Amino acid sequence: MHLVLTTYGKGEPIQFQGDISSGLPTAALVWIVEVHAKAIHWDHSVPSGYQAPARPYTDFSVAMNARTARIFDEGECRCWPLPLWKAGTVVSLPPECCRT
Repeated sequence: MHLVLTTYGKGEPIQFQGDISSGLPTAALVWIVEVHAKAIHWDHSVPSGYQAPARPYTDFSVAMNARTARIFDEGECRCWPLPLWKAGTVVSLPPECCRT
């Protein structure tokens, strides 16, 4: 798991390739959190006709308002790692800290 505390203006373009759309001020503090795993399975709505990929996604990331803890963007892919270092100091947590 990797995370960085940054501003919305720096973190959101990294998280979603340039999409700044949640209505947060660009100076608002946000956490960008990414998880790399063997497989990511989460229950979310998908468009009609959506078919899951043949190989499961391995990466999940969220952008979270640091003050309220509200997640305003999330997604899964096979694209880890995000270039979080461009937004600030990256904190990497060891795998054993995140096991359930």
